[in-house]
Amino acid sequence: MKRLCSALLSIILLTTLTACQQGGKSAEKEDKDSRLADNMKLTELVEAAQKEAKADNAGEFMVYAPTSRIEKAMKAFTEAYGIKGSVYHESGQDLYTKLTTELEAKSKTTADVAFLQDAYLLQTQMRNYNYVVNYVPKDLADKIKEAEKKPLVCYYYNKLFIYNNKDGAKGVTNVWELTEAAYKGKIFMKDLSKESVNKNFLAMLTKPEIADKLKKAYKEHFQKEIKLDEDCPNAGYQFVKNFLPNVSYGTGDGDIATDLSNGNGNNYGLIVFSKLRDDSVNQKNLTVNALNKQEINPFSGFMYPMYLQIIKNTDRPYTARLFIHFMMSKEGFEAAFHTKAKDIGTYSGNSEINCLKGDQNLDFWKKCLTTEDPEYLAKAYGEGVLDFITMAASKH
Repeated sequence: MKRLCSALLSIILLTTLTACQQGGKSAEKEDKDSRLADNMKLTELVEAAQKEAKADNAGEFMVYAPTSRIEKAMKAFTEAYGIKGSVYHESGQDLYTKLTTELEAKSKTTADVAFLQDAYLLQTQMRNYNYVVNYVPKDLADKIKEAEKKPLVCYYYNKLFIYNNKDGAKGVTNVWELTEAAYKGKIFMKDLSKESVNKNFLAMLTKPEIADKLKKAYKEHFQKEIKLDEDCPNAGYQFVKNFLPNVSYGTGDGDIATDLSNGNGNNYGLIVFSKLRDDSVNQKNLTVNALNKQEINPFSGFMYPMYLQIIKNTDRPYTARLFIHFMMSKEGFEAAFHTKAKDIGTYSGNSEINCLKGDQNLDFWKKCLTTEDPEYLAKAYGEGVLDFITMAASKH
């Protein structure tokens, strides 16, 4: 019996050791292949991706994105390299839920590459679990600023304070004006439950550096020092508490932009700037504070990045890298976002790709808008800022 037990134990140990060795070799091979792919010249990457696409066991190359515009980029990608792919578009938390569900189930039918917004969700639901791989195209690295590299920012959107200029409306010059009774029910933004980046914006206002700016702006507008409520640790919390009761919520930025342009003078929207390109929006009735040389003290809205990441378990690693290279190039970005003269409001992480006429480049917007800080957002949400935002939004 002892001999039998000893023999069985030896078999188990040998099997375990072999499995560990194979797993180690598999992981080493994966890391080696990844390093090899990351250091390839573009011509080598194209050749490897095309070979990958023609393999007998090649699955469908799939991209997840929150906008259907990536379908235009995929079409241009196929025309450029002869590699077909599909795009699934979903936004917000729903996209993260789909991805994490598939990844936890180790499903083979998931994305190879994903466009992901919301720095907080990216960190807590993707990066913390090593579900994604960051890749910066080697030959484009000098065109991408360090702030856009880790994780890679493909492009930015901006949400701006925009007002209806009818009836002689002049708009505001200080953000605290929007907390006054005169603006109750006259400020419009997307429902917070449907747009996590809006919650991130509000959470960012509680960051000490931004809260200090709000404190100074309060004094400039009201000519007195701010007095904080007991539940407001700083001026950022106080602004959120005073501002949200004046807000009315819509289902989407496009509809809000259309209604705002056809509504009453001095109504305000905090909406994606790119929606002004829609044919349903009467642009002549709308004024963007920042572009009217009337920036709002201390910010005229906010900006958030769209990250582009490889899904770690992809079986198309070369194609994934080639697609990212394509999207970070002028050809790829313009195929999706500069298809007509009215395509304002999207800004590439490639610093050499400029905006269109009637817009401003990324550096301009970074100076007058707030931006997401994933480290602060993680801290703020951990300390319960979301409960505070929810409470403030319920006070109408």
